[in-house]
Amino acid sequence: MSDVFDPSPPPEDYDSINFDIYTVANNTNAISSTSIYKLQFNSTMDIILQNANSMIRNVSETHPWHLHGHHFWVLGYREGKFNLLRDVEKYNLVDPIMKNTLALHPYGWVALRFQADNLGVWLFHCHIEAHFFLGMLVVFESNVEKVGDIPNINYGCGKNQSHGPAIVFINL
Repeated sequence: MSDVFDPSPPPEDYDSINFDIYTVANNTNAISSTSIYKLQFNSTMDIILQNANSMIRNVSETHPWHLHGHHFWVLGYREGKFNLLRDVEKYNLVDPIMKNTLALHPYGWVALRFQADNLGVWLFHCHIEAHFFLGMLVVFESNVEKVGDIPNINYGCGKNQSHGPAIVFINL
C-alpha cells in the first residue's frame, strides 16, 4: 500500500468568523486528510469544538467527544457560535472540571485545554461509531520517536501464542 499517509500538517484555514452554524454547509470546511497534529511535548493545547447544522436543515446533534491518553480541562461552553474576543474572557481558569469525554451539544461550543505530556499517538474523536468512521476525529502525536519498542505481549491476533485465545468478531 502506498500514498496512504500524508506527512504534511493538517489544513489551518477554517474561517470561524464568517461560518454560519445555523445553515447547511456546502462542505467547504470539510477535509479529507490523513495528517497528524504534531504537538511539542509538554505544550499546552487549547481546542474549540463548535457544533453546527448537520447536512439536514435545522438539525444539529449531540456529539460525545473522547480524548485518548490525556485528560482535559473544560474551560467554557455555551450555546451558539463561539466568539474568540468575547468568550475567552468568560473562561473558567480558577477551578475548571477535568474530563476525558464530554458532550458537545447541538449548536453549542466547548473550549478544552490539555497538556501534551504523554508520549505517543493519541486519538480525539466523536464516540458515535458512524461519525468516527465518517472522519469525525483527529490524531495528536507527541514525541513518538521516544516511545520504545512495543512488547510482544501487546501483539494479538495470533502473532503471539502466549497472549491467550484469539478474538473473532462475527457480523450477524
